Amino acid sequence: MDTVKVEFSDINKSWDKDIADYHFDIYHLSGWIAASAIVDQGTPQGVVATYKNKKVFLPIIIREVDAEHWDATSTYGYGGPLMDKSLTDADLDIVLEEVRGFLFEKGCVSLFMRLHPVINKAWIPTVGKALTHGLTLMSDLRKSEEEHWSETQNRHRRGIKKALKMNVVTKIERLTKESAVVFSNIYKETMAHVKADQYYFFDDDYFFNLLENLQDRILLITAYQDGKAIGSSIYTICKESGIMQFHLGGTLNAYIHLQPSKLITHVARNWGRENNFKTLHLGGGVGANLDSLYEYKKGFSSQELIFKTYRLVVNSEKYTELVAGIWFTEDDLNSNFFPLYRKSPTKETALVNTQTESLADT
Repeated sequence: MDTVKVEFSDINKSWDKDIADYHFDIYHLSGWIAASAIVDQGTPQGVVATYKNKKVFLPIIIREVDAEHWDATSTYGYGGPLMDKSLTDADLDIVLEEVRGFLFEKGCVSLFMRLHPVINKAWIPTVGKALTHGLTLMSDLRKSEEEHWSETQNRHRRGIKKALKMNVVTKIERLTKESAVVFSNIYKETMAHVKADQYYFFDDDYFFNLLENLQDRILLITAYQDGKAIGSSIYTICKESGIMQFHLGGTLNAYIHLQPSKLITHVARNWGRENNFKTLHLGGGVGANLDSLYEYKKGFSSQELIFKTYRLVVNSEKYTELVAGIWFTEDDLNSNFFPLYRKSPTKETALVNTQTESLADT
């Protein structure tokens, strides 16, 4: 009978060589995982399982829970596992059971992974749970320029034409320390404008890490008017898989009316088509909701993908203990947040908690 071998693997250039024969994206590479570890304040780690001489790779970030326990999350973006295509769902469930046992022995409480809408779209696990959150949007870069323009909604066409009429020009640039700072300032102003969660205010070290490790896999497109950078977007590019992805972008508040982001997206799509990429994944709305951001992206393509996450409780006893130690409302307990013990209690819950503790002290 075939057995499953599970082991840790360092996230480095050797990891990159090991996954080179698989259908991977930039999110699976060591440079990206290292940058994501800054965002999630954890330690990059690879898990490799071998079954029937075929491999499954799980790139994770380890976060401390207490002195003896930790949990794992996938990279920012769409990481997800890499799998030998010949492994069946039944094979993968066998592998995941062994992975769960391995992680348990190492002190893991839970595993959370954002699944890749392209690479992981056919995977349906029964060990753990894959939860569907919503839709993302992609543009098929194998279409012609005329087809791309035809599927661009009229409001976006008008925005692109307006930007050009107002002498907005775009430059495809390399990510350097200087351009990273310019992008960071524009991006942070946008995050403040839309009142984004503090999690999304990445510091400059994150962008410098991308620069150091992935410069050749980052497409930076910046819009200028009269020599001033007024909008900028980062796209990731993975020639091996033919996938481009929108990563982050922003526009200075005073120039939103010029709609440079629409021109940037149009230029990015043209670049991808001309450079023989297959897919431009635009992503979805905030939290995979069908919101204004989703509708904006749909203005460039109505071709939808499904965004899912994978959740695995590794140590159920410890997981229950951690959740029980926090004052949650019923709505909190019924939410899809995972792992639940990392969810901030609602303000009402926190207030009740504080008041109760105060009474206990009297």
